[in-house]
Amino acid sequence: MTVGGAPGPLAKGRPAPRVLLVDLDDTLYRVHQVADVVRQRIQEYMVQKLGIPKDEVAAKTTEFYLAYGTTLAGLVASGYRIDYDDWHEFVHQGALDYDTLLQPDPSLRDILCSIDLPKYILTNANRVHTERVLARLGLSDCFQGRFYFENVMELAASHGFDVSHGVLCKPNPRIYQLVAEQLGVGLSDVIFFDDSVRNLASAHGLGTTTVLVGTDKVSPGVDLAIPTLHDLPTAMPELLDQPGLVHEHHTSHSGTQEQHTASLGLLAVPAALTGAPPGSRTSSGGISVTVSAS
Repeated sequence: MTVGGAPGPLAKGRPAPRVLLVDLDDTLYRVHQVADVVRQRIQEYMVQKLGIPKDEVAAKTTEFYLAYGTTLAGLVASGYRIDYDDWHEFVHQGALDYDTLLQPDPSLRDILCSIDLPKYILTNANRVHTERVLARLGLSDCFQGRFYFENVMELAASHGFDVSHGVLCKPNPRIYQLVAEQLGVGLSDVIFFDDSVRNLASAHGLGTTTVLVGTDKVSPGVDLAIPTLHDLPTAMPELLDQPGLVHEHHTSHSGTQEQHTASLGLLAVPAALTGAPPGSRTSSGGISVTVSAS
């Protein structure tokens, strides 16, 4: 299997994957207006609420993004005190018209539901934005859980990360280590899908198989490149060898989808990963994650 001029990540000699980690924005979907609105709102926040001169915000946004992974992480590291809920409301859900900008994607839903592996969202965005995007795309029940800003920060704090003076986000290698630990797998057991080469290269350096979404051009630290996730059946047919199992497992008899949030200290990891009953406590203490009810 070759896509973008490089051997596919499931080539002979690679360990069989046990978990898929999937980024949210610009990976599950690509709508340029969303990125444009978010970028504009970030700059407006910096001017209106932090008092940064308007002629400096564009350069600072780029500087912080390159140095820290996100503008928010750079602002916090630079000493700005930010109410995280206020930030996300201003930048994401308070600014985006989800119903207009995003549309259901039934074909991607069929693809994801035909992959008989646990799938988790890993995004730097916040919970409300993550849930709204997934709901609008019609993909909420395709994932066994989500790792987003709030519960990643909870996880970071529980492992000694100083969240009062820093934000843990991609591409910091520690985020991948903590997520894999919570899921009870090694990083070599994971396939990670993201639109950022930098995010992927960081995970790749830890042994994770990486798939760049948004192009067919591979880069250092990327095992496979695909234009969109709709290309998965052709690019990675091994993942779809047992179609339908995840879909059947996560669709209730009535056809409705229920969501719940596990309390801190509990992690809904599929029993196939841990050998333990669903909902059992993990040795690492767990993290609050949103999961689909089975």
